[in-house]
Amino acid sequence: MYQKYYRKHMIKSAIIIIFLFAFAIISTYYIYNSFANEREQDIDTGKMEAVFHSKAGNKINLTKFTPVTDAVGLSSTAYDFTVKNGTKENIKYKIVLETNEEQIKDDNCANNTIPNELLKLSLRVDHQAPKAMLLSEYSNNILYEDTLEPSSEENYSIRIWAINNDFVIDKDSHYHAIIKVIEE
Repeated sequence: MYQKYYRKHMIKSAIIIIFLFAFAIISTYYIYNSFANEREQDIDTGKMEAVFHSKAGNKINLTKFTPVTDAVGLSSTAYDFTVKNGTKENIKYKIVLETNEEQIKDDNCANNTIPNELLKLSLRVDHQAPKAMLLSEYSNNILYEDTLEPSSEENYSIRIWAINNDFVIDKDSHYHAIIKVIEE
């Protein structure tokens, strides 16, 4: 009698363990895919594709600014993305940083926008050393121009921060921009 009870109990336990194991695997799969879809945003520009590797996608929304040194700025949050050429021809393109007028309107922060002269931007191309410049030094907000060879890709990382100088930046200051990859 004890063996029958023990055997029944073992079967129930095995079924419960198998059910829980299957539930855990399926749940993990769906959770991972949910976050992976939120993390990466694809933008197809026609012949090439730009994949942004963060939840914010190609939008930069900086609020609650504190001026920092370049060392701290270079370790701040990065906006990473990859530009891919899936065609069989060279594609000339440029990376542009445009003001996000829609977000400025939504936040009602037109009077609190930090000028480009007080912002520093670091652009890292693939595994090269990052290049940091004042945002106002970029001509027509063009951060980078290049030609991408067929069936290749390049990785980029952008960091942006308020420079540490004598200017006083209001703690309610904002900066909103959009990273655009434009084929030429």
